[in-house]
Formats: sequence, C-alpha cells, structure tokens
Amino acid sequence: MTMTNVATETIAGLKAAGINFVASLPSSAFTTVLPVIADDPEFLHVQVTNESDGVSICAGARLGGKRPVLMAENSGLLMGTYALACMENFGGIPFLLVLDHRGDFGEGDGYWYFPTGRLAVPTLEMLGIPYTVVHSADEVRQAIVDGSRTVEASRRPAAVLLGLGVA
Repeated sequence: MTMTNVATETIAGLKAAGINFVASLPSSAFTTVLPVIADDPEFLHVQVTNESDGVSICAGARLGGKRPVLMAENSGLLMGTYALACMENFGGIPFLLVLDHRGDFGEGDGYWYFPTGRLAVPTLEMLGIPYTVVHSADEVRQAIVDGSRTVEASRRPAAVLLGLGVA
C-alpha cells in the first residue's frame, strides 16, 4: 500500500509529537494512514466502536502513561461531547483529537456532511477545546505537533481538523 502525502505527514506528525497510542474509527480520510499505524510498532492502535468510547479509552491510556490521539470524523465529535464535557469534572485529560472535517466550507462531496460539519467548530468552542483547521497536506505535520504542544501545556484536549484539501 502506498501512502498519500496526507498519510505520510500524519504519521510524521504523530511521531514528532511523541504520540504512541491511537484510538480510531473508520473514516475515508484515514484509509491510507490507519493500516500503517496498526502495523507500526511505535503505536498501540485500538479500533473503537464509537467516539465516546474513544474519548474514554484515550483518557485511560493517558492515565496509564501513554500519549494518545483519537482519530475520527468530525461527526464523531458530537458523539463524544458528553464524555469530553464530563472530563472537565476531573480538570481535563490531555489528549489530541485529529478529526476529518467533513462539511467544511467549499465541500462538494455530499449534503449529508454539512449538518455535523457546521457544528464541529462551535462544539469545540463550547467545550473550550483549542483547535486549528488545516487546509493543506503540507500543514498536517506541524499542526499535529502544535496541537500536541497545546495538549501538554494546557493539560486538556486540543483538536486538529483536517479540512477541505486534506481529508
């Protein structure tokens, strides 16, 4: 399997950020990156059944000494909102979210992406989760590194949204 530039940059960003635990759900944006992560001994990869489980599993991994990331579609952010909000009761659990930002401005692939796409940014803002939207494969690596740096400094989640042109 050949990796796309996005996959190459994602893997490089995760490694540069010291991330060693990946919880994921299937997403068209991650079809080339997740098999590589699963086969790479530097990562412990766990496929989860829904995003709330992924948030909780990432929290447990963090408490167990790992540096986790949850990779999912932005629609999953809505599924994981309750778990993310509940973590604030404990002062926040630091981990990175890398989300396929479907329904981003300019999307032309399907009307069904827009309801959750338009809610992703307001949901992150409501939860107080810092984020960036990346629109070029060349920005992915640094965005992941910067997101991880934000996670470590704030001791709370941060998000990288892979927008149109990336996902």
